Amino acid sequence: MKRILPTAAGLAWSAFFGLIPQPGWANSSVQGVVYESTSGATRPLPLAFVSVLSPGGEILATIRADGQGRYHFVNLPRSLLALTASKPGYLTRHAAGNAGSRAMLDCSNGCLQTGMDFVLWRAAVLAGVVLDAMQEPVSRAGVSVRRIGAAASSEKPSTGATDNRGRFRIAGLETGSYSLTVQRRAPNGQDEVLTKTLKVSEGEQVVDLFFPPGSQGSFRVAGRVSGIPFGAGYRTWVAIRALSGSLRGLQASVGPDGSFQFDSVPAGRYSADAAAVKLGTVERTDYFLNVIEVLAEIGQIALQPVEPAAATGTLEITAGALPDSAVIRFTSKDGFGYRLARIGKVNRKFDFSGLRPGAYRVEADSTQVYVKGVNTGGKIQSPGEVILSPGVNRLTVVVAADHARVFGVVRGAPETHQPVPQGRVALHGDRGKYSVQADQAGRFLFGKVIPGEYRICAWANIAPERVEEETSWEQAGCQPKTISIGPSGEVEIDLRAAP
Repeated sequence: MKRILPTAAGLAWSAFFGLIPQPGWANSSVQGVVYESTSGATRPLPLAFVSVLSPGGEILATIRADGQGRYHFVNLPRSLLALTASKPGYLTRHAAGNAGSRAMLDCSNGCLQTGMDFVLWRAAVLAGVVLDAMQEPVSRAGVSVRRIGAAASSEKPSTGATDNRGRFRIAGLETGSYSLTVQRRAPNGQDEVLTKTLKVSEGEQVVDLFFPPGSQGSFRVAGRVSGIPFGAGYRTWVAIRALSGSLRGLQASVGPDGSFQFDSVPAGRYSADAAAVKLGTVERTDYFLNVIEVLAEIGQIALQPVEPAAATGTLEITAGALPDSAVIRFTSKDGFGYRLARIGKVNRKFDFSGLRPGAYRVEADSTQVYVKGVNTGGKIQSPGEVILSPGVNRLTVVVAADHARVFGVVRGAPETHQPVPQGRVALHGDRGKYSVQADQAGRFLFGKVIPGEYRICAWANIAPERVEEETSWEQAGCQPKTISIGPSGEVEIDLRAAP
């Protein structure tokens, strides 16, 4: 892979490899070993990626460990830094002796650090086939896997979809107990849901699922509300809505004692809300209630109001110029909708209220800038998951305009190495998903890519919708390559096309 960077970025990159120390950079170094932990032993893990990050989470440099898992950075900047190690198919268990995925390094006054070791372990993979009552494959069914346990209560589920042969594959799971949910639209137009609880171990585990005739997997859900008006003088009801899929919302009246009941609720996770109308008036008050998970009959559940969240703050740009106008979008990761704010050079403030607390994705609806991070009181959060707590959340949304470019040529078999005309190239990462068709000479270009870690694949002939989900890439014959893209960088890479 050939990497080309603009002059300033290229000097900085060279400095990380000890070639050209920059003004204000210390004669500092850090080295260590990346290990693989298995059930039987711990051994060096070759060719893992090790990255240095700024305090704001920006990737400053990435190198690969050698065949013995060793890595070495020199000429580090005078700053508080973070180190991460990764390899496709692995999760980080320990960083520099501590649990977690990052090792912190204080090089404010220079540092010569050894023994910054990482321990990775092979992630679990859950795969299988979904069949209907006639033993025919169920295509485009939604598959969701959620870890069970108190420590996993705030984790987001891993999701995927079945292909046209009913197959699914979800990788990158921790070992443990999981709830597996499959949802499909039946021929009669109704949504059908299957749930299964299982233990996931290291390596790949295969589980096949069957939809029996007329399967609905529905349960009775009953309980009581508290902390909101009900009974004499009020008409109060509870409404629940599935957090995934297309299930219609359900509504139940609240009795004089605060009780409610839903007779038939398909398995899944639901948001619960309540509304109270004062009789004889048009006065209505809405409340957020708890999120509930339905895996079996619930005889008595207590629902209480949750204080709404508010997000208020300003925009800050760290690289490039702020456009005259841009839109900042806060999108709930639990399916509670989104809020928009138009900001720009003159007005950099935003103010949202009445949000349901939880995880939000913060994005800029603009081709000129992207959201680099969100400062929440001194803590930088990834824009892909910003946690809004009940009450007022004061934020600084940090944006930048230092997009990168990725380009190259799609080529055929190694024997000929000839360009493949009009091949399809997909580039997926945490910061975005991109897809483009190569020209007649096999050349492709992604013109504005948000910096980060990405997987890239190419095919000679494939429908664009088949590359939308990364879980189907291997099934389509492509083994992805991993690339690291720096701010304002240019990455040139030639790709071998899968048939």
